[in-house]
Amino acid sequence: MLHNITFCVLLYKQTESMFNMKEQEKNILEKYIQGSINELEYNELKQIVITGEDKKLLEMIDTCYHKDTNIYTISSFTKETLRNEIWQQIKKANYRKRIQKFAALAATILLPIFIFSTTYFYFQADKYKQKPNIITSNNGQKAEFTLPDGTSVHLNSGSKLSYNSEYNGNVREVTLEGEAFFDVIPNKDKPFIVKTSVFNIEVLGTSFNVSIYNDENIAETTLIEGKVKLTLNDAQSQPIYLTPSQKFVYSKSNKKGNIYLTDEEYELAWKNGILIFKAESLEEVFHKMERWYGVTIHYDKNNIINDQFTGKFKALTIQEMMNILRMHYNLKYKIENNNIYII
Repeated sequence: MLHNITFCVLLYKQTESMFNMKEQEKNILEKYIQGSINELEYNELKQIVITGEDKKLLEMIDTCYHKDTNIYTISSFTKETLRNEIWQQIKKANYRKRIQKFAALAATILLPIFIFSTTYFYFQADKYKQKPNIITSNNGQKAEFTLPDGTSVHLNSGSKLSYNSEYNGNVREVTLEGEAFFDVIPNKDKPFIVKTSVFNIEVLGTSFNVSIYNDENIAETTLIEGKVKLTLNDAQSQPIYLTPSQKFVYSKSNKKGNIYLTDEEYELAWKNGILIFKAESLEEVFHKMERWYGVTIHYDKNNIINDQFTGKFKALTIQEMMNILRMHYNLKYKIENNNIYII
């Protein structure tokens, strides 16, 4: 019946443990709404209303709602309105007239709210459906996972990758902040796209590395196998195509980029647990170490040695790495938890 459905849609969902009334008490209000209540039950409900047992009546309203729906919360205002209307109807109507009047009343009051609730639920469900999946790798950590289509992803420290629930539809699309290596499952009908703050990368099936940290001026992507197309977020730029062992390096400050030949071992060292420095300043070395080890290095920039550091290190602790820098630069330091102080 319409009045039964619309009434129950508005009533508040509660856990079963909150309602310990007897089954007979639970059904009185439901029968009242349906018009199937007998005279004895009607008198019992009338007595509950007249004696002011509001808590019991409101529990009946909640229970009726919970039985037919599992969606929405009825507002206190609406619940109180229903209680008052029930009270008024029972007070002034006899047993048979009440059934007809309340049926019309329920439809009048509750149908608009039912429509609102249904619409709200639809948009909330759609919003939930669009909620992205987010994988985060904090400083000092790395992550390896597989996307729904089988594409393998390695996520470097201080990075985040997200994709929505429709990822494996017509287009496979992810958004990247930080650095990641992708080994993409080939599918000529479903392009794989990596969106970043600087450029988008589109492939059909290939393996490549992307590094685009928000706190770094340089954004770059390196092609290991296959072919990729880069499109800068500047709409006036022409697409850029890379072939294996090529690397596109873009300067955010200059808004210019160039293609270079590169070494795969160097580009993918981080994925293999190797920390590499290639003619980098001490400030750049500290910055890379902070991300790699998940520490904060405190130092005076004015006292930093103007030198370039080169080295390749695997499976070193932060203490071991700092000792190497101490010997190389004759610096002193102290470690306190995740903080390193250059003194």
